[in-house]
Amino acid sequence: MTTILPNYIAITHDRKNLVGCHNLASARSYASGRLPNKVEQRTTYNYRATPYQAPSGQFYVMIHAGQQQVRMDVANVGTARHYAKNGVGSDLASEAYLSNLSR
Repeated sequence: MTTILPNYIAITHDRKNLVGCHNLASARSYASGRLPNKVEQRTTYNYRATPYQAPSGQFYVMIHAGQQQVRMDVANVGTARHYAKNGVGSDLASEAYLSNLSR
């Protein structure tokens, strides 16, 4: 097995790491800080939600997660409409589910 050794060594713009580069352009990019930060973004799933208003006036959405339906109270009608249009993120839906279990 053969390995290809880098031709250039650059120090990152924050002066913390040495990076092996195969060409001068990438070495200069590392040194100036122009390369994008390649941190993986966490992906989230949005669950469908249906807005409701209780007889007491409280707005809430019902999150449809498979066979489960989770109630999440919201502040006002605008928030309920937002969740109905865009869905509820999986992190927020999980928090709502866990808070319903503790009741």
